[in-house]
Amino acid sequence: MTDILIRTKKEKIEHKMISKIGPWGHCWWTGVYPRKEVKNVLFTDGKRIIAEGEAIGLDPTKKAIVFHPLKKVDKPLPKKVPTRGFTYVE
Repeated sequence: MTDILIRTKKEKIEHKMISKIGPWGHCWWTGVYPRKEVKNVLFTDGKRIIAEGEAIGLDPTKKAIVFHPLKKVDKPLPKKVPTRGFTYVE
C-alpha cells in the first residue's frame, strides 16, 4: 500500500504529535485528498521525514485526510520529494 508524503513546516504539525494529543485522538490535514488509499501519512520539512502517522481514511466534508497522532521520526527522504503539496511514496 502507498504512503503519502506532505511538505510542511515543523510548526504546522507540532500540535498533531502524539505527545500533545495522546494515542486515541485523530488528526486532519485539509487540502490533501488523495485519490489512492494510503497506509501512512509522512511529513517532511524538505530535508528529512520529520513525522509519521497511520492513515485512518478520508473526510469528504472537510476534504481532508484523517490520521492517528504523529510520531516524531528522522528518516531520509525518498528520491521523489514534493517541492510543495504532497506526493505518493512506496
